[in-house]
Amino acid sequence: MKLPLSEIFGPFLKPHFGKARSYCKHPLLAYSNIYVYCYGLLGLLISSYHLRHTFGKFPHNVGYKRMDDEPQDFHHQAMVAHDLKIIATSMSTVQYFCLIIGCLTENPSLFIPHLCGQLAAILIKLVNVLLLIRGLTSVYTLALMLQKVIAIIVMGFNWSQEFCVFRQCLCICDL
Repeated sequence: MKLPLSEIFGPFLKPHFGKARSYCKHPLLAYSNIYVYCYGLLGLLISSYHLRHTFGKFPHNVGYKRMDDEPQDFHHQAMVAHDLKIIATSMSTVQYFCLIIGCLTENPSLFIPHLCGQLAAILIKLVNVLLLIRGLTSVYTLALMLQKVIAIIVMGFNWSQEFCVFRQCLCICDL
């Protein structure tokens, strides 16, 4: 079975396959399979709960009270924000489902949506931290930056665990 986009992933993964193997032998990454199963299941349960909780509610039911003097645009913005939250939660549910099915079937191509999504989220948070560093003027900003750095470290650890399982499932013949 060929990995999707093997022409794109192949030139990057083939030369670094041995380095990734030695990286994944680190004691912190020794139980990647169990960790990714638990991580995927927990993520699926949480995102399903959020989807179920958010899906049936409209913005006027969740704290958005429309006043008579309030412009119509505010209500539309609340609806757009609500719809975007449903879309993002649905996408995360699909990503976690693909992650779990990828672990069960040992199919490396099912890891790609979650790996790419997590990597994009990590990069966005890094840019956010860099922008916070530029405006570092108060203790509140420092505390906010510390929260974001901790979140980046945890997300990076999760991504590393998932990458090691992806590398385990991936064979040279797939590239």
